[in-house]
Amino acid sequence: MSKPPFKTVRTGPVTGDEPDWIHDLPVDNMVGAITALSAEVYILKERLRAMERELVRRDTLTPTAVEDHEPTEDERAENQKDLDAFVNRIWTEIMRDRKTVANVDPGAVDYFKQPD
Repeated sequence: MSKPPFKTVRTGPVTGDEPDWIHDLPVDNMVGAITALSAEVYILKERLRAMERELVRRDTLTPTAVEDHEPTEDERAENQKDLDAFVNRIWTEIMRDRKTVANVDPGAVDYFKQPD
């Protein structure tokens, strides 16, 4: 029995197990890509937070204000708490099981049928 053809668009609701959208991609590659993107996103969040704090403190922004920003101990603790939550959100998705998360009536598929 061969695998079904790769489809990037669903033609109806998920009524069974969660679909395997990228079955041809090695899992290690996905984890590496997600981890790298997550790190980049978090760096952007951290920089934006620093910039916003500086704008509030100074009512202006110098060209090096973000690079020169030194967080207070409270800000460091807040950053760490936010980082922990961010990483947890990413790894929760990676580690979740593939059981159905929606409770869709299987009869709903009839409303999504498309001509061949």
